[in-house]
Amino acid sequence: MNYSFLRAIKFAFQDFWRNIWLSLVTISVLVLALLSVNVLVSLDAISGAVINSVENKVDISLYFKTTAPKAKVDNFRQKINALPEVKETFFIGKDEALTTFKEKHKDDAKIMEAVSQLEKNPLMDAFIIRAKSLDDYNRILSVISLNENQDLIKYQNFTDHQKIIDRIRIISNKVEQVSLFLTIIFAVISILIVFNSIRLTIYTHREEIAVMKLVGANNWFVRLPFLLEGIIYALFALSIAMVIIYALFYAVGGYLAEFLEAYNFSLLSYYNQNIWLILGGEFSAVALLNIISSAVAVGKYLRV
Repeated sequence: MNYSFLRAIKFAFQDFWRNIWLSLVTISVLVLALLSVNVLVSLDAISGAVINSVENKVDISLYFKTTAPKAKVDNFRQKINALPEVKETFFIGKDEALTTFKEKHKDDAKIMEAVSQLEKNPLMDAFIIRAKSLDDYNRILSVISLNENQDLIKYQNFTDHQKIIDRIRIISNKVEQVSLFLTIIFAVISILIVFNSIRLTIYTHREEIAVMKLVGANNWFVRLPFLLEGIIYALFALSIAMVIIYALFYAVGGYLAEFLEAYNFSLLSYYNQNIWLILGGEFSAVALLNIISSAVAVGKYLRV
């Protein structure tokens, strides 16, 4: 059995090199299909990172009146912290805020001079609230908007990032749809080319196949070299596609990193961390398509 398998591998490589130009065309189309798939993978990873980053930046900032009693402010903070929708909160006292402001602008002489002229701290105590999800902010805002709580608050700041996130998702979905459409087209073309490539190879060996069948060779013994040839196509195509992808990463890596830096995301790191999952999934899909195409193509010549 092992000897038969080795012979099948030998025959598969022989047919691959004998029809090298047809093999190159087949691999080229498979590479285009794989590149389209990786565009989808990259877009999904980038859009996910951008959305997560935007969601993490969403918060409610409250600034308390300087006349608000400390006991009532503390009671309000405890009430907010007790809400199940709240993920975390931060309290920044006005003295801490002033110290941070001075540290931030210590090299600006004009600002520091203006601050030194102040008789008292003009800043207010701040309370920052972050929810577990975007949908939870409406519930938190409804509690904040109660009259008893509004009496403590000088002003509040909340930017609804849901519209931004929805826009990102719409753009991402449209680009993904185009990429998916191209992937399907290349996949169909790949199937047809692999089918015809294997069929042409089989046609040149039709008499050998007929002889093998007549002397008792089973279907798998005849079919195996052609199935392996489909896997060889997949291996070469995936290797070339990965080389192109990583070359593109290094070619435009600086621009891409600069764009994604604000979102604390690196596409190259994402690929490095998930490389085996990506390679395994893409190779399995391409190899399966090639095996099915090869199996259908060789089926006609197994009926002797």
